[in-house]
Amino acid sequence: MKNKVRRFSIRWKILIPATVLIIAMCVIIGLNSYIRIKTGMIQLGVEEAQMAASIAGFEVNGDALSGVEKGFENTEEYQNNLNALRQVQDLCGIAFLYTLHTDDNVRLYYGIDTDDSTNQKHPGDVFEGEYTEFAEVFAGKEYVQDYIDETADGSLISAYLPIKDSSGKVVAILGCDYDASYVVGRIEGARNSILQISGICLVIALLIINIIVNRIMKGMNKVDRKIYDLVHNEGDLTQKLDITSGDELELISENINTLLEYIRGIMLNISQNSTQLGTSTGTIADSLISAKDNISDISATMEQMSAAMEETSASLYQVDESVAHITQSIEGISGMASSERDAAAEIMKKVQGIYEAAENDRAEAARQAAEMSEKMNERIQRSRAVEQINTLTAEIINITDQTSLLSLNASIEAARAGEAGRGFAVVASEIGSLADNSAKAAEEIQKVSKEVINAVNELARESERMIRFMNETAMNGYENLLDNSLNYKNDVGHLSETMSGFAEESLDLNKNIDSIKEAVDAVSIAVEESAKGVVSVTEMASDMSMSMENIKGEAESNKEVARQLEGEVQKFKL
Repeated sequence: MKNKVRRFSIRWKILIPATVLIIAMCVIIGLNSYIRIKTGMIQLGVEEAQMAASIAGFEVNGDALSGVEKGFENTEEYQNNLNALRQVQDLCGIAFLYTLHTDDNVRLYYGIDTDDSTNQKHPGDVFEGEYTEFAEVFAGKEYVQDYIDETADGSLISAYLPIKDSSGKVVAILGCDYDASYVVGRIEGARNSILQISGICLVIALLIINIIVNRIMKGMNKVDRKIYDLVHNEGDLTQKLDITSGDELELISENINTLLEYIRGIMLNISQNSTQLGTSTGTIADSLISAKDNISDISATMEQMSAAMEETSASLYQVDESVAHITQSIEGISGMASSERDAAAEIMKKVQGIYEAAENDRAEAARQAAEMSEKMNERIQRSRAVEQINTLTAEIINITDQTSLLSLNASIEAARAGEAGRGFAVVASEIGSLADNSAKAAEEIQKVSKEVINAVNELARESERMIRFMNETAMNGYENLLDNSLNYKNDVGHLSETMSGFAEESLDLNKNIDSIKEAVDAVSIAVEESAKGVVSVTEMASDMSMSMENIKGEAESNKEVARQLEGEVQKFKL
């Protein structure tokens, strides 16, 4: 039983795109034709509107329209122009024909209107439109609308011409609304014709495409039937497709026949080689059994070597750890010796600085002590000038005694003078009081000066004792400090030399230990590499054994495959 297609057959895969393409082409061609016809018809209507407006323009008397106003419709000029324009309107198929005027370039109003209905405009009636829309026409330029305007009064094409008087001045414009209904009718007729023609062409094209597809499908169905019979004819590869259509289907059948011949050759080769494959796989399986036994012996020997290598590696690891500990200890000792050597050198520098500073301080102290002693003696000598205060106060007391005696004599003389010497007595009394006060002050000054003199004497004694302390005790301390600094400097120098020698010996010992460690590391690496090699060989032997087992299994599988291939080949007729 034949299998059905799941989605679309080749017929529909050809018909659907071809139909869509034909419809698109018909639409494009029809639309293009319609646009061209419509554009041409509108252009024709525009030209007719322009021609009708020009004819009407020749019938208008510009001089008669120069003074249009209300009541102009009763004049003979109005009637003559109206009759002439109505004749042109009837002759040229014009829907509306009228004149427009302006008085101030702002407002527009009607002049003559050929409409014979109740909607006729009279001269002076306002025109609903802006002057700016017609400014160019009033300036003498014609204007013709290039499209059909669909209005309530029908399909119109408007044209406007300037009307000039005998002097060439534009006195009005002529409005011509051309009836374009026949143009619209022709456009609609052309559209209907294009639709009909496109539909007929579409039907014819689809019929032709269907006939072509049917012929193609007929040949393909023939090829399909032949291939179906070939597939379901018990593997007969000797059959051939016999199609003589003279097109690609004949080429397809020839290629299928070539493919069948090629498959037949492959099947013959498979049939010949499957027997050889079965024999060779049996031989390989026997050889693999023997190789597996030998690999097992090698694997056992390698495992013993690997265990010995692991023990040696463990011993070397312990030796390496011991050497590492010794190295760390020596490095620590060397570091401490270097650190102590550097510290001794630093202390040496500090002691040298202390010694030099003490020596400088001693000299500076001696200098300052001498200078201080000199200045102190000088100031003590100056302070002894206070003793002169006693002499001065003694003289002040002597003066006050004399002043008191003088005051007493003055008081006696004032008493003798009686009333006339009363004022002099008061002065004598005040002088006596001043003398008493001066005497008391001089006594106080003597007391204070005695205390100052005692303090100066005490200060002189303390200064002499301080100077003696500076010269004896402080200077001796500086001498002792210098001696101790010198001894400390010598001790530190000896310690620094000892630490330097100890550091150098530690470095030499560290180098020897490094050499030992490098040798142990080299031996350890060699043992580890040997152990890895042995382990790798053991693993490779184990893997090889497993591979041999797998190869044996694959050989058995290949033997079974060869048998199955032989059975499958037997199904075909070669």
